[in-house]
Amino acid sequence: MMNMEEMKKSLESPPPVSFLSLPHDIVDNCLARIPRILRPALSLVSRSFRSIIASPELEVTRLRMGIVDDCLYVCLEMGDENNPNPRWFTLAPIPKRQKLLPILDSFPYQHPETSTIVSMGSKMYLIGGLVDEERSRRVLFLDCRSHQWFSLPDMIVPRDRPAAEVIDGKIYVIGGCSKDKNVEHWGEVYDPQTLTWEPFSPATLDLTNQKSVVQGRLVMGGRVYETNGLKLSLKREICLVETETNVWCEIYLCSGELRWRDAYVDLTWRSVEGLEKLSPYSFLVTVANSGGRRVTVWWKHCRYVEKWVTDIWCAEISFKRQGVRGLRGCVEWTKSVLRFDGRDCPKKFVLHSALVTH
Repeated sequence: MMNMEEMKKSLESPPPVSFLSLPHDIVDNCLARIPRILRPALSLVSRSFRSIIASPELEVTRLRMGIVDDCLYVCLEMGDENNPNPRWFTLAPIPKRQKLLPILDSFPYQHPETSTIVSMGSKMYLIGGLVDEERSRRVLFLDCRSHQWFSLPDMIVPRDRPAAEVIDGKIYVIGGCSKDKNVEHWGEVYDPQTLTWEPFSPATLDLTNQKSVVQGRLVMGGRVYETNGLKLSLKREICLVETETNVWCEIYLCSGELRWRDAYVDLTWRSVEGLEKLSPYSFLVTVANSGGRRVTVWWKHCRYVEKWVTDIWCAEISFKRQGVRGLRGCVEWTKSVLRFDGRDCPKKFVLHSALVTH
């Protein structure tokens, strides 16, 4: 027969099992399911967690399980005199807790204006643009796993606002060079395997036919370009979205109102139904996840509470066709995603954006 002390010990709860005492493959499987954007916070738990999260085995497990994250990166002009370079952020895709998280690695050069952004795998490429009002040959990429910037070999030709897209694992860049460049400088292609740029002409690869989603225009990297011979003109305000009926529509923002038209047949602009009027200084950014059927709208709001503060707001909007000539918008969520002191943020504060899936 047990005495009272032995009975008390038998009724006590067994000590809790540590997560890290579980078999390694179970730990790896659990951590692989956690979005990358939450890893910095998780790495602060312990040195053991930090070691596992930094392990290449975790990426192998994610690849084997088919787990990918969609991360929206945006570059904002903050109007900060002490930090003249624009700042890059990633939008944390946490339901009801969306917020912008800064990329801590500082941009290594003077940030170019009017660059073109494309993404491939876990890398986001910043191509050309203007530096001190001069076209640039520079190309950099952000490793979206480590959030560090790296340089690529320079392009052959300086370019500003070129069209660019990843095709078959290579980066094709078209246009954006000065008028005195001949047809040989019309385009160039970067091969990540050889780390080299090679020129190509329209006769070598007719991208106008290959990438033309909108009749008479060139679509590359989710952007629409008017074509006039070899000259490209970016229609910056237009985004392309795909409806549930697999029909492409053009979306643009005009005086706080979202408007749309069928990209194939009916070129009449109409209002998107079901949405309130937006800020006249809003910005439209394509979100290519969910089948390319969503956009984000960005705007700022300044207010005085003991001092001036600025809120950056974001709303994600999806679309659904309503009959033949209707398109209805639905606000999936809307929230202030960033707040900072002051009110000097310029009207045009969203400079770049890219969706990286990895």
